[in-house]
Amino acid sequence: MLRRYRTIAALAVAATIAAIALSGCDDGNDGSNESADGVTSIKVGFIPIGVYSYLWRAEDAGYFAEQNLEVELVPMAGGGEIIPALQSRSLQFGISDALGVINARNGGIDATYVSFNFAQSAEDPVHAVLTGNPEVSSPADLAGKTVATNLSYNTDWTMMRMWLRQHGVDPESVNFQELPFPDMLAALRNGTVDAAGVAEPFYTQGENDGLRVLGNYFTEVRSPVVFSGMVALDSYIEDNEDVVERFVTAIHQAINDFNNDPQVARDTIAEHTEIDPELVASMRLGEWNASSSTEDIQFWVDAANSEGILDGGSVDANELLWRTG
Repeated sequence: MLRRYRTIAALAVAATIAAIALSGCDDGNDGSNESADGVTSIKVGFIPIGVYSYLWRAEDAGYFAEQNLEVELVPMAGGGEIIPALQSRSLQFGISDALGVINARNGGIDATYVSFNFAQSAEDPVHAVLTGNPEVSSPADLAGKTVATNLSYNTDWTMMRMWLRQHGVDPESVNFQELPFPDMLAALRNGTVDAAGVAEPFYTQGENDGLRVLGNYFTEVRSPVVFSGMVALDSYIEDNEDVVERFVTAIHQAINDFNNDPQVARDTIAEHTEIDPELVASMRLGEWNASSSTEDIQFWVDAANSEGILDGGSVDANELLWRTG
């Protein structure tokens, strides 16, 4: 049912090899190409899941074509793979969560959001802590237990730690185990982990399979919370501002379609993934925004500081959003 998710890692390895091969190259070519008829070809790294389905919608509805863009969507594992590919110019745009961009900036990489656009709220959370362990009935029971998170030092890991503290649990007392989202439900069923921080569609699938929800670890900490979007490098933006404007216009048209009629989002997800249609019909969608503010990302800068992720470094939230507001 979710077989497509399992191809992401292999695709990411290929993209990483390409990025490494091109890194350090400075031939003045930013990777995008414009044809004689004015059509610009670009490559966009993304995770092929519902969160980023507005990219499929922009392609299907012809919004990219209307902006004279020929867009190749490149499936990848996440910001940790995408940002190096942006550096190598094998991509022009890509997705990343907030901590990916903050870590990049802290490391001297000029990553900037051109559209910080996906959020969730207490009314429609897309992340939850699930458990199948009968000994775990509340967050307090997670002390001394093993909890799955998809990656350390990202938004999920950071929110999980903040959520645990909110419930009186010292995160250092929890054994975090990194697992890809598609592997978490099986790990819960076989007892490899005691709880897992999952995201849709695995949140709804886990509930349907009888797993219990301990809480919504993103929205219990902050609601609403914007946590991911489309990224480019400042150097690319400065040289290709017209392309950036056209690209953002197209994806914001798609986002507006989703907000005007959520069924369009469900239909798009169903068409482009192998998720069971019944699951698509019932899964939580979250929220897409066509605009955001510095305050939205300042939350993540503060969280990174509180978790020691910046290790004494300094990141200015005002530099992380292109044309904020």
